[in-house]
Amino acid sequence: MGTHWSLKLLKEMVTPFALLLWIGGILCFIAYPLSGDPSNLYLGIVLIIIVLLTSLVTFYQNMKSEAIMNSFKDFIPPQTIVVRGGQPRSCDAA
Repeated sequence: MGTHWSLKLLKEMVTPFALLLWIGGILCFIAYPLSGDPSNLYLGIVLIIIVLLTSLVTFYQNMKSEAIMNSFKDFIPPQTIVVRGGQPRSCDAA
């Protein structure tokens, strides 16, 4: 059994670049009450939205590619015919 989807999504949200964006967003939220400049608040919101959107898109693409790779397993036949000593025999494909 594979990894649960929530852990995969969390993994996408804590990549090194995403962590930098999280830290930048948090610092903007901290700087907003100190400076009173609303641009800090807007920048913090934009950074958090960017992290969430990129994480969700990457997660969705990875789930789709994983489903495609799992579908390839159906193409492998469980049995195959081989020739041993001039005689055809059936054996496991593995």
